[in-house]
Amino acid sequence: MAELIICGFILVFTINFFYIWFPIKENTELKIGNCLLATDYNAAVPEVSFSLGNKGYLKKLNKIKDNWIGYIYDFDEAISKFLDEEKIGKEKIEYNKNSGYFIINSQNQLFHLTEEQAKEKLKVKNLNLKNPEKIIRKYGEKKEKSTFYKIIDDYFIPFSDKGIGIIGYEVIKYFAILILILRIIYLRKLLKKRNQEKG
Repeated sequence: MAELIICGFILVFTINFFYIWFPIKENTELKIGNCLLATDYNAAVPEVSFSLGNKGYLKKLNKIKDNWIGYIYDFDEAISKFLDEEKIGKEKIEYNKNSGYFIINSQNQLFHLTEEQAKEKLKVKNLNLKNPEKIIRKYGEKKEKSTFYKIIDDYFIPFSDKGIGIIGYEVIKYFAILILILRIIYLRKLLKKRNQEKG
């Protein structure tokens, strides 16, 4: 009985792991107005950054009704976090024209706002900004191998330059789930047989 419960728990954990917490494929791009929000993976660090076209690099993002609201790092924040000046490709003054909070909808694109200005324009008390990765995963497109598995390939699979690949991870996922389901079926039959013998 204890082994059956443990196998059931592991099965639930495995399904959550591959389908909710760390999906093998996830969306990597999101169209916001006339800007394209893209996921940039840097294998050398490793880390992920999110660039909103030529506007700058995002820290947080959310969708409130038909409005996209987010925060773009200012020049100094972007430099200190993950970039060099050559990669930004802009002068500090030019880059900072778009930094801060922004609101994008079908009619307007407002940049360089303060948090209070953004709240006032949207008539909300809380912007509830989230990691851009979560928003791209929910609303975006162009599915690719997720960052989690790219990190595994780069740092834990040394025997292959290309890593396991999406198909390889899919095989592992389905094989693990199938083995656990078969094990649970076997244990249930074994438990039923034992109960019948006792009765």
